[in-house]
Amino acid sequence: MKVFIRNTQTGWYYQEPSKWTPEQEAACDLGQVARAVERIFEAHLDNVEILLSYDEPRYDLILPVPPSPSRGDSLRRHQISEETHHREADQPMLPRKKRPLM
Repeated sequence: MKVFIRNTQTGWYYQEPSKWTPEQEAACDLGQVARAVERIFEAHLDNVEILLSYDEPRYDLILPVPPSPSRGDSLRRHQISEETHHREADQPMLPRKKRPLM
């Protein structure tokens, strides 16, 4: 099995930082999915997928790579989380029913 990073928009394969090729044979075989994921994060690659390529192409697998969250998205999620927390804190506490002693 060979492991490639492929651009989802162009179909070209990753060779090295800032270098892509249309030829799978010339692409960088990363050998392991974990290495491909590391390379995607290290090189800040967007619009890519991981291709697991086997000797028989019908067995090839494509692993989608979700887009990396932008700073704005993570800030927005943080703000929503804080708003929810404050709303919950503003709710009055309802008295709890006492359980009978045994």
